[in-house]
Amino acid sequence: MTPFTELLDLASERLGGKGAACEIDVGAAENGARVLSCSDMFFGVRHNLIMPGRAVNMGDGWETKRRRGPGHDWALVALTGESTLTRIEVDTNHFKGNYPDTASIEGCRAGAGEGLTSAALSWSEILPRTKLQAHTRHLFEDELLSRGPFTHVRLNIYPDGGVSRLRLFGMLTWAGLIAARVARLDTSTHAEAVAALLACCGSTVWAGAMAAHRPFGDLARVLEAADAIWAGLAKSDWLEAFRAHPRIGEARAEKEQSALARQWSHEEQAASGPPASEVRAALAAGNRAYDERFGHIYIVCATGKTQAEMLAILRERLENDPEKELAVAAEEQRKITRIRLEKLCSA
Repeated sequence: MTPFTELLDLASERLGGKGAACEIDVGAAENGARVLSCSDMFFGVRHNLIMPGRAVNMGDGWETKRRRGPGHDWALVALTGESTLTRIEVDTNHFKGNYPDTASIEGCRAGAGEGLTSAALSWSEILPRTKLQAHTRHLFEDELLSRGPFTHVRLNIYPDGGVSRLRLFGMLTWAGLIAARVARLDTSTHAEAVAALLACCGSTVWAGAMAAHRPFGDLARVLEAADAIWAGLAKSDWLEAFRAHPRIGEARAEKEQSALARQWSHEEQAASGPPASEVRAALAAGNRAYDERFGHIYIVCATGKTQAEMLAILRERLENDPEKELAVAAEEQRKITRIRLEKLCSA
């Protein structure tokens, strides 16, 4: 099976380009989905519903006790991220005398912090109440009444019984993709998170503090923490971050960059177009003058600027006193960091 990190990259590439979005099992535990709650799990725990592979026996599925009164049983699944559904699989493998008579599936789109039991929350019918069979893999595609987008899905079984697996195939929306990438950052090891964050900002203290600040939950909190931690750093940490950038018009940074950081640096400068020979020479001279005056490289957020514009900004900033220029450079680094964090959590 393709690793989820590769599926996220493929989904990002296709959503950001002209291709179709990538279909994945947005209800799979290995892709970050969770079974949040259920009405009962007397014989088999709810988490089994979304585990990899087919169930090996009844104990490897979700099974409720027999009901003696009215009502029905249910299980609530939080999807990988906001998604549109394409097809669904309900598998009663191994359940022969104790499978549910019928089942239905509903979905909702809940915002961050919104209670799933709120009366204001709107649930849509995805699969109408449908007859099930024993020991059978039920596949539904054309039967789906609504495809979303959804963030949560509820499987209802009537009145009780056992289901071995629930598969919810679909495509992440752009918001869902960002949420999934933030979740990946939140659940990475400390070392993995630091390595990813250093591509956004070359300060090791900043990257370590960001990794320790997890979980973020959403992109807004990632950006909020990034700004707050950056503002509290020492001058030496800012200078370390500056050294992780190549000079404007050059390709290599003083501090070693990761492959991702090198790619982003190249893209940021390449987007401004190749400089004319006289601009290239002037930038080289300006970089030398800047280094001599301030003791660190010229930092500017290159996104959306031409080489000539960056040269003009360099010349203007050469008039600053060192203290003021350090603050200006730190602000430019903050802008670069935010842009790269958005890239890390999206494309």
